[in-house]
Amino acid sequence: MTRLRPLAAAALLLPAAALADQAETLESIDVTADRAATAAVAADELGDPAPDTAAALARLPGAGVNRNGPLTGIAQYRGLYGDRLNVLVDGASPVSGGPNAMDTPLSYLPAARLARIEIHRGIAPVSDGIETLGGTVRATSRAGRFASGDGVELYGDAAAGLRSADDGRSVTGLAGVAGRRHRAHAAVTRERGDDRETAAGTVAASRHERDVYELGYGHREDDRRVSLDYRRNETGPTGTPALPMDIDVIDTDLLRAGYATSFRGIGLSADVAYNDVHHRMSNDSLRPPANPMMRRYTVADADGGSYRLRADIPLATGSLAVGVDGRLARHDADIFAPDNDAFFVRNFNDVRRDLHSLFGEWSGPLSARLGATLGLRYTRATTDAGRVDGTPAMMMPAAATLRDRFNAADRERTDDNLDLALALEYVLRHDLDLTAGLGRKTRTPSYQTRYLWLPLQSAGGLADGNNYVGDIDLDPEVSHEATLGLDWHPGRFRVSPQAFYRRVDDYIQGVPATDPAVLMASGMTGDPTPLRFANVDAELYGIDALWSVQLADRWFLDGSLAYVRGERRDIDDDLYRVAPPNARVALSHRRARWSVTLTGEAHDGQDHVSATNGETESGGYGLLHVSGRYEFPRHGLTLSAGMDNLLDKAYRPHLAGINRVVDSDIAVGERLPGDGINGYVRLSLAW
Repeated sequence: MTRLRPLAAAALLLPAAALADQAETLESIDVTADRAATAAVAADELGDPAPDTAAALARLPGAGVNRNGPLTGIAQYRGLYGDRLNVLVDGASPVSGGPNAMDTPLSYLPAARLARIEIHRGIAPVSDGIETLGGTVRATSRAGRFASGDGVELYGDAAAGLRSADDGRSVTGLAGVAGRRHRAHAAVTRERGDDRETAAGTVAASRHERDVYELGYGHREDDRRVSLDYRRNETGPTGTPALPMDIDVIDTDLLRAGYATSFRGIGLSADVAYNDVHHRMSNDSLRPPANPMMRRYTVADADGGSYRLRADIPLATGSLAVGVDGRLARHDADIFAPDNDAFFVRNFNDVRRDLHSLFGEWSGPLSARLGATLGLRYTRATTDAGRVDGTPAMMMPAAATLRDRFNAADRERTDDNLDLALALEYVLRHDLDLTAGLGRKTRTPSYQTRYLWLPLQSAGGLADGNNYVGDIDLDPEVSHEATLGLDWHPGRFRVSPQAFYRRVDDYIQGVPATDPAVLMASGMTGDPTPLRFANVDAELYGIDALWSVQLADRWFLDGSLAYVRGERRDIDDDLYRVAPPNARVALSHRRARWSVTLTGEAHDGQDHVSATNGETESGGYGLLHVSGRYEFPRHGLTLSAGMDNLLDKAYRPHLAGINRVVDSDIAVGERLPGDGINGYVRLSLAW
């Protein structure tokens, strides 16, 4: 904590507004705490038209983004990331198609269509969904609406944006028709960007290309609601310089349907979602292969979905929510060589990960000052995988041994997981609330950690450069967590700090492999020291806070800070890719039709790094940005503009990943730098 004090002091000297990761600033965004339980970013107007919705998440206290590419932001919260977080996009969690998380859940919602992103601070209630060990993130898109009167209304919005750091261009539009009982809308988003320019040079293989198409329909009558939404994502050549391959194509269809009604005072709802993904990646389309004799491409397909039935029943002084939900996924991935038609590796074959769950949760006041939420969830998780294989030319004796061992094993596993969560809020006085939470959360191993049979880097986006091999017999992770916080809001000032401690048993982490067959097979692909996924013991602890103050009628100051430490408990080592201490502060002047914000952020260096993963330390840095917004008096037209990294500072965010691309201005093995000076402009229209 001593290192955080000078960091926070330095941030307070930088007049500014809360910022996005890698200096990608969102204009006209309020960071709020809902009785200390939720932190949210409401993006009615976007400033910087950067495409990644995860950039907005990075502005929330304790949150961060493991950035492997311009569209590949992996959500992090309080040191946990990836599958450990329950990330919901419009209420559903899309199945990712790639074994290296190139299509993260948040990548299925372009920032240009984002309406709001929020994170539950602290221990997520069990009603949030299955596997909420690391917390819950909810991203909501701009969508259709019903008419406010009896007539038919036509409505819509459109926006176009430019940014200089990558010559980025984006355009989006939504058109809808609404009545009192029916609504329908269609939306289109198109995004393009070239390689990023930084103060340290051009980052090769960092371009992006994505088109998104949406259709939606809704019906309401009395107390019944029906919704049906379809989204088509088409990602074209897009770089992921922190990974061994880039995206050639990701084509995804997402479908979601919902129904809600009430019966004798009981609220009833049902939701179902489905998506399928076709994903191709390669190591020679956007970058030269490090070894011309090792040109490779991977074809990955996945499909699955989720379902949820829920009833909300008045009980005693509160409400009891009971329900059943599930999440199902199937994955395939095969590796090929364009110079050898006979070469293939069946990386994952008919891998299945199915979760079915029951939950109950009561929430309400226990007294005039004390409120509580208590929930219990049981989940049965079943995973399985088909037989694997590869060409005889690839099958040196060590690889053949691993193949035969995997195929001979009983690959089906069933886990019975139990989650508990208790949240208390005590109103000490009218302007001061105290909060506390206790929880037990579980997570079944991901399909990569159980069924990666050959030592490769298909490791869910870890991006540490190590080959990994899985373990069918991995146990589920079990986390026990406690939180303590307060929300003090006397008049124009508000501060909401929260401290936490999380102890994770059977944490899944790479450890040095010792199996001779694994070592030999990995050595043939250039990594003589591979890791195997194993259960270890870990702990994470820290503090994060939101604060704001209205200085005068039109002047506002707000900010956030976060500190988290992640350690192994079984050996003397730190956890991999944990965000360093950071603070943000904002000074804003707001008028009826325009506003100006000066923003500063400070990030401490990170020297608590994982020796097991070969993680390198990073240095600290501070950034300064300016942004503004003007609403024209007529026609619903708004202009947003700004400049990030005003001093064109060279900096390397700790979560940005390590460069893997040869023939780049950034050397292989160096941490990827953040954007250089970045000017942007965005024009939006609503009717």
